[in-house]
Amino acid sequence: MIRAIFWMKWLSILCLLCVWSANVYSAKLVFSEEGEVVKELTLGVMKKQLLTHQVSIYDPQYGKDKRYLAFSLHDVMALAYGKSWEGKLCTDVKFAALDGYQAVSSFDKLLEQGGYIVYRDADLPSWELIGRSQSNPGPFYLVWTGSKQTPKQAFPWPYQLAAVDTVEFKNQYPALYPHSVKETTSVFAGFRLFKDRCMKCHALDQQGGKVGPDLNAPRSILSYRDADTLREYIRQPSKFRYTQMPDHTDLSFQQIDSILEYLAYQGKSAKN
Repeated sequence: MIRAIFWMKWLSILCLLCVWSANVYSAKLVFSEEGEVVKELTLGVMKKQLLTHQVSIYDPQYGKDKRYLAFSLHDVMALAYGKSWEGKLCTDVKFAALDGYQAVSSFDKLLEQGGYIVYRDADLPSWELIGRSQSNPGPFYLVWTGSKQTPKQAFPWPYQLAAVDTVEFKNQYPALYPHSVKETTSVFAGFRLFKDRCMKCHALDQQGGKVGPDLNAPRSILSYRDADTLREYIRQPSKFRYTQMPDHTDLSFQQIDSILEYLAYQGKSAKN
């Protein structure tokens, strides 16, 4: 009787391990071109077809050194989009997370070496919780090994990564793109900064990230918040409240003013 109970317990544990393993291996990334799905890759498929790397980095999301098991981003892109993926004409790549976070990166950044899609912590049996909300970063997490390939330099570091989409920015986000503005203006400089720093979480007219509030709909934030307060808040929100919004103390006030000029332009455009 005791022996039978012992074996039943071990069988139960074995079944749980099998279910856990199946769930892990069935975790998948969805790849699209302008919103049209072209490939779905499970972790199991990627492990069979791609070389696994162990990468050691200083992780700015955790604020410490970490070691991961990962696939080269270039290898994953080639498996999803074909060996000629570098020749795609799209301007940007959107990385979408399970929680609604969207990191849009210019295509030229992805052409750089150093990007890795992590699927496991090399030193822990499970994911270490990340961020102020203490989220599980799985099933996939995009990291970079270069010292200048940081979120501050507008490199995407999305965790809970679920989907990748190559996009033509003007077509994908027409409400965000300042179509009638010259690229030499401060408004366009503000657009670039908003695209790199803000639209990961924020939308304008319901286009962009879904983590933070829409800054232009139904009203522009500049219609009920004064520019001086917004300037300080964008630079260092941690001085005002506990929030998931990161500080941007590396930005000059001139750069922040260009973001405000862009938001003002978008607010006026929405009324026309």
